[in-house]
Amino acid sequence: MALVQVSARLNPAQLRRARKALGAKTTSETLQRALDLVTEKAEHDQILQRYSGVGKPDAFGEDH
Repeated sequence: MALVQVSARLNPAQLRRARKALGAKTTSETLQRALDLVTEKAEHDQILQRYSGVGKPDAFGEDH
């Protein structure tokens, strides 16, 4: 995978907190881990949305 170099203005205190929370050693590692978390959460949320209601008594529209 080719990496892309970017320039960004970040809040230093927020970056330090994120680095500590993610256990990252560098700014690049911090940003990569944060992006990984965001994309994993989006996938997780999509799965939850897709299957919300499944398993409920009226999930399939049949009255029992």
